Formats: sequence, C-alpha cells, structure tokens
Amino acid sequence: MLEELRIHNFAIIDALELHFAPGFNVITGETGAGKSIIIDAVELLLGGKADPAFIRSNADKATVEGVFTLVGIARALLLPVLIREELHTEGDDLVTLYREVRANGRSIARVNGVSVTQEVLREVGQTLVDIHGQSEHFSLLSKKNHLDLLDRYAD
Repeated sequence: MLEELRIHNFAIIDALELHFAPGFNVITGETGAGKSIIIDAVELLLGGKADPAFIRSNADKATVEGVFTLVGIARALLLPVLIREELHTEGDDLVTLYREVRANGRSIARVNGVSVTQEVLREVGQTLVDIHGQSEHFSLLSKKNHLDLLDRYAD
C-alpha cells in the first residue's frame, strides 16, 4: 500500500507531500488542478519514461518518492525480487522508491536507497501498483498476470 508520496519540481507542482490512509483514498479537484500530474509522477516513480519536460520551470531536477508498506500478496510477490536484487532489509516491511529526472535528460532510480536500473524499478513498481484510467486495462491483458489474478481471486 502506498503510504506517502513526495513530489518536488514536477510539472506545475513545486512541492507536494501526500499521506494515504488504509482503505479507499480519493483525489478530487477542478479541471486543471493537477490530478493527472500526480498520476504522471506516480507512473515515473514506478519506472515510466523519464522526460526532462516533467521538470518545473526554473528547476534543475524533478523528484518523486513513494513509501510503500508490503502486505499480503504484494509482499509475497515482491520479497523474492527484493532479496534477489539485495534491496531488502530483514524485518522491514517498507519499500521506498525514488526517481529523479535532471534537465540534461539523465535520471536516477533507487529502491530502498540503492541505485537500480529502470528495469528493476519497473519490476518492483508493477508489483506494488496497478494504475487504471479511462480505457486502460493493460495488466488484465498481460498473460504473465493471469495466474496471479486467479490466485488473488481464489484467496
């Protein structure tokens, strides 16, 4: 579960810190208030394409950080990945993802403070979060996810 989200110098966002409660959380607002920008920041955090256009005007970098609690099926699926990549601290059920995009086009990705490739970040991110918007149903079409979905339903 996403516990905290911190966004700095991303598009029109100067600094934003969100804390999420267990259960259902809703982000609402007027058209143009920045709801979609928050989703764009989360997609970047989860391994999406880094684009210098994300950087707020007059800033040299944009950063997004998320703190997740590992529970249930997400813990069972992600723990082997974290152990394989030497990113897990024994007894810690928190995972921190960090992404930085610099004006020169370079980006930095970290999991639990350790630099990782975009591929590892994407693998971790896809296990933690599934984003669905209008006409988006990518994870349902992925054959890789069919057994996981069936297992989740059976539990």
